[in-house]
Amino acid sequence: MFRKDRLGGTLEGLKRIAGEDNVFTGEADILAYSYDAGSARARPDAVVRVDAADKVAPLVKLLYGAGVPFLPRLAGTNLSGGTIPLKGGVILNLSSLNKIRSIDTAAGVAVVEPGVVNLKLQEELAKAGFFYPPDPASQKVCTIGGNIGENAGGPLCLKYGVTADNVLGLTVVTPQGETLEISTDDPGPDLPGLFTGSEGTLGIAIYARLRILPLPKNIITAVCSFASVDDAMKAVAATIASGIVPRALEAMDRVSLDAAGGGGLELSDRTGAVLIIELDGNSRRDLEKEMAEIRAFAAAAGSLDFRETADNAEREVLWAARKGAYPALARLAPNVMVEDGAVPRPKLPRAAAEVRRILSDYKLTAGLLFHAGDGNLHPNVIYDERDIEETRRVRKAGHEILRACIDLGGTISGEHGVGVEKRLAMNWLYDRAELELFSRVKEALDPKDLANPDKIIPVSDRHARRKDAAPAARSAAASALITELKYRAAHGIKSRVKGLGTRLASPGGEAAGRDLDVSGLKSVVEIYGDNLTATFEAGIPLRTLRSELKAVGLEVPMPKLDGTLGGLIATKAWAGIRDLLLGLELALPDGTVCRLGGKSVKNVAGYDLTRLLCGSLGAYGVILSATIRLCPAGTGRHSPQSVPGALRPAGKSPRFPHAESRATGFVPSDIHRRLKKAFDPENLLNPWIYG
Repeated sequence: MFRKDRLGGTLEGLKRIAGEDNVFTGEADILAYSYDAGSARARPDAVVRVDAADKVAPLVKLLYGAGVPFLPRLAGTNLSGGTIPLKGGVILNLSSLNKIRSIDTAAGVAVVEPGVVNLKLQEELAKAGFFYPPDPASQKVCTIGGNIGENAGGPLCLKYGVTADNVLGLTVVTPQGETLEISTDDPGPDLPGLFTGSEGTLGIAIYARLRILPLPKNIITAVCSFASVDDAMKAVAATIASGIVPRALEAMDRVSLDAAGGGGLELSDRTGAVLIIELDGNSRRDLEKEMAEIRAFAAAAGSLDFRETADNAEREVLWAARKGAYPALARLAPNVMVEDGAVPRPKLPRAAAEVRRILSDYKLTAGLLFHAGDGNLHPNVIYDERDIEETRRVRKAGHEILRACIDLGGTISGEHGVGVEKRLAMNWLYDRAELELFSRVKEALDPKDLANPDKIIPVSDRHARRKDAAPAARSAAASALITELKYRAAHGIKSRVKGLGTRLASPGGEAAGRDLDVSGLKSVVEIYGDNLTATFEAGIPLRTLRSELKAVGLEVPMPKLDGTLGGLIATKAWAGIRDLLLGLELALPDGTVCRLGGKSVKNVAGYDLTRLLCGSLGAYGVILSATIRLCPAGTGRHSPQSVPGALRPAGKSPRFPHAESRATGFVPSDIHRRLKKAFDPENLLNPWIYG
């Protein structure tokens, strides 16, 4: 633990860069920064208020050189202990970096500093007839920088995507104090995807380029009441399975409604839950038709009442109740534990039932809130942390809820991050191989472990699971490929990863390695129609993929491209593929298999290596299979905005006819090379790319 009297000359250096009036070490200041919206507590040794973006890099460079831990902080609204300084050190308060640098409606881009409050940005954009899609419930106070750190969502992410889907580029200060400009359009591995959701452990964003959209011409909002949460979930499942993509589809139970004042609704004694359904688009007739379909789904599920809001004022009251549920529940008890599991959408009714059972078993009171359309559930458990026995029951219940989400094929965090409070649960979600890979990525970019240390990745409890998971069932082609990788790694044989050869050309000769043919990976692993997802082996031709989906009335919302799915991902031939990917099974150069992401449409548990691997050119690992988003075929229900990737243009594939021509495509940066060593320390895969 670093203490202010041990900062020595570093403290003077901080004052010199930030200004003496911006460095705080007093007891009251330290206590004010020892907690956030979660339950964890730890004291920093100093707090620095940063009043200019160009001061972040020299401050970080000073701290890193002195070996002092540091972390960025803004509004402190995160619910997982992400801004708790477990090792002491210095908190960099970036809330004064709150300028909207530019709004370009022609390009659909806003450039902002990290301290811009989400709602403030929305208000400024609305003046120009635009909006920024991510809208967390805490948007009145939470900041864009915090949203980026946690990969935040909100009700609108059902249709428009989470923060990572709406970040086009970042200016990042690395842990060593270097400034890095990164964009989703850059060739090579997707660095914005890695940094978004990394909770300040890999660097600090000081500017963000954000995707903005025109305000919809029409919005229709309806509220529907049910006797139980189970009935409400049945209506949700039917809506999603139909292919309708609401702007928002939110659920609240009676406890949450009563705490929030009822949202202006006249609730009968029988009401146990409500759904808030919102549609938007250019054609009001189409929206009315879709809302009529949803009304029918609700009636079939046993709805008690269904009505549309009369005007915008009534709509605002309703949404104020939904977004104000957490602070309303906080008024009922000194503490609120908010869980954030997510499951495949058809599993949400079972997840809701499991949550209620667990709460009943532990005799706890909670309000249940759901981003129902994307399978994300938020039990808000009220308690008093001064009651040791009650606190113990709350923590045990929280762990059981997360385990239940995992057992249903889901994840431990849909949008709140891991921070301190879910590190243990990372052991239940991931196998040893994935946790070790996360650790190597962290070490590659932050060798001294000073940037928000001891977050996300388990520490002392790293191997709390008793054994690695049993091998997954795989095709003969995948098993043979893994065996071949193990053999080549043991003998130091370099490999040239080769599919159909339509995307990435390579130089000849031994320097490029021995051919590793992955074109045999052609299996359809799963088409999960009710969840609108599918998993295919990476070598499947895109033409075959489209045919298989068409046969069951589904499609992928992307241009008709040739080649294979794995080739498309590895070369990022179409930039939008990053936003359609939910999970990957990756074979590392030594044959170790990592399962990244999954079937949940929201997942912020750990580093987003799935996105990072878009554009990795087969040099980080061999993609065995990929899970992608789908939509119904030919229904017209996937507007360009309904699947984030559909907004991204097709790009040119990087090609390497010979090593000298790399300058026309991807040229690895220092960051890329560090990451390469995390995945492939011996440069065994496509070795000519990194030289």
